[in-house]
Amino acid sequence: MRTVPKIVWRSGVRMMSLIVFAVALCSLFTGCYLLPEEEETLEAPTLTVKEVTYTTYTVETGDIERWESGTGYFASTNNETLLFGKSGTMQKIYVRSGDTVTEGQLLAELDTEDIADQIEYQEYVVEKAKLNYYAQAENGYGYSTQIAKLDYDYQQKQLDKLYAQAENSAIYAPMDGVVTYTASLSAGDYVEADRAIVTVADPTQLIILYAPENVDEIYTGMTLDITLKNDEQSYTGTVVQTPADIPAGASDEDLTNIHIELDETPDFASIGTSVNIEILLEKKENVIALPSKYLSKVSTRYYVRVLVDGLPEERDVTVGMNNGSLYEITGGLEPGEELVA
Repeated sequence: MRTVPKIVWRSGVRMMSLIVFAVALCSLFTGCYLLPEEEETLEAPTLTVKEVTYTTYTVETGDIERWESGTGYFASTNNETLLFGKSGTMQKIYVRSGDTVTEGQLLAELDTEDIADQIEYQEYVVEKAKLNYYAQAENGYGYSTQIAKLDYDYQQKQLDKLYAQAENSAIYAPMDGVVTYTASLSAGDYVEADRAIVTVADPTQLIILYAPENVDEIYTGMTLDITLKNDEQSYTGTVVQTPADIPAGASDEDLTNIHIELDETPDFASIGTSVNIEILLEKKENVIALPSKYLSKVSTRYYVRVLVDGLPEERDVTVGMNNGSLYEITGGLEPGEELVA
């Protein structure tokens, strides 16, 4: 018997052969392959330069004015504040602010009932002393006559004191005018002798009072432009008094207000009438006047952006006066240069 040798296929060798065979078929019939594809080459981006345009301002010269404006009012230059000559109990104030009064008119008085009774009695005493003196004098100028004369003189002086007290208990208008102040008092209130009761002003002697913000820049003799409310006409006024002219101890009103006289006072102007006031504080002519939008500031540094060869560049400048919208440029710029905001 022949012995036939066995052929044994190793599983690993057979598997590898099958894979190689499959790859070959795939490549032959479909054109596919298992190697990685090459990356696609990207084109470089195209840069487009965009033209930049600027809104420019041409530096030029001009005038700069700095004004102050506000509201003042007419007041009298002749005012008298009246008070009682003695302390006492209030009886009545007969006028109110705004009332027109005539010279000698009774304005206010204290309760004088007790004084009136005293005056009536003292007048009786004086008359009695006088009759006694005359009777003694008919008998000659002796000792009794001298005593009677001394008594008569004394009683008359007492009566004069009572008259003075009564006069000090009343207030009369010292002139024709307008009442501008009355104290807030009622009948029965106790009044000190030094309390202001009524103020009377002469409405024919008028000035304007105005409390300026920039009082240190206003001086006596300064000329102002004045317009009255509800009146289109313009008037010229002159400063005749400033707080700097006032001595120590003056009223608060004089320490804050300037006094202005008009060249021509309108007929309808009266005490308390409001006026619009414009004051030219400072003016520069033919200077570089730069609008504020073209000026920048960082701390104490002022600078502008000057257009040079089509591009803006910063440049430091020095400034002078300004009115909030226009600045005086005193250095760093020349007329004709172009700026950007």
